[in-house]
Amino acid sequence: MADSVREFSTECRVFSGLNNSFLEKVAQYVERCHLEDGGYFFARVPPSNGMDTYFAIKSLSILGLKPDQPQATAGFFLDQMKEGWLDDVIGMFLATEVFSELGQVTDDFKRFAGTQVMSLQNTAGGFGALENIYIEVPSELEATYRATKTLMTIGADFDKEKIAGFTFNLLNPDGGYGREGHSTLASTYYATGIHRLLGAEAGKFATTGEFLRKREENLQLLFIEDIYWLTMGLANLYQKISFPDRLLSFILDCQRLNGGFSRATRIGIPTLEYTFYALSVLRVLGAL
Repeated sequence: MADSVREFSTECRVFSGLNNSFLEKVAQYVERCHLEDGGYFFARVPPSNGMDTYFAIKSLSILGLKPDQPQATAGFFLDQMKEGWLDDVIGMFLATEVFSELGQVTDDFKRFAGTQVMSLQNTAGGFGALENIYIEVPSELEATYRATKTLMTIGADFDKEKIAGFTFNLLNPDGGYGREGHSTLASTYYATGIHRLLGAEAGKFATTGEFLRKREENLQLLFIEDIYWLTMGLANLYQKISFPDRLLSFILDCQRLNGGFSRATRIGIPTLEYTFYALSVLRVLGAL
């Protein structure tokens, strides 16, 4: 870990914040993944990756920065749209989030995105597949969250109760969310995110808060995505993590010498995805 990160004690660093050299190092890592086609890819070989471009732009935003070439980045997504690569929920979500960060959301794009997303709503009221979900998808609510976020960002008119009903159908007796009675951190995070986007009152989700607190009590600090889902799930309920210093130490130990963050402390290469997770948690903890 960089010496600059060690300049403050564990006891006070959550509240004192990270210094400028730390922030600059992370920003430099992100921009080193910026490719000639305008997008980003953690492997730093063309072509760029839409998801990595999203993670890069959101990470820079957390740091209070914009990409070196914002027009080129917007152009990367426009080219993707012209080639038909952004015609699903995830594509519309990525484009909307990046355009929004760059101030490039036009009325034409809003109309296109709204029509495209709503055409993909499933018969149960949510989005994405109802069965045979790909194993690499962390939650059956991921697509519904992304669709809801897109529709909210572009100001579309849609049936919020229908989406809320679909989400509540995955609520389990233990307060968590997941298919077939199996609650997971990822699904609970996405569910709380959907409810927050739709304007539901956090006080209505007491059992979900209890589920997250139990997961917090038994949490093994192994992978950064679990930390992200737990921290952000609690944040969606306007609650804070109980052991911020311990969590902060884990996150900072996931940082590599080039400034990026990996999935775990002992193994793994840095990626834009894990760097975004790390920065998101650091912001919620008050370290940024």
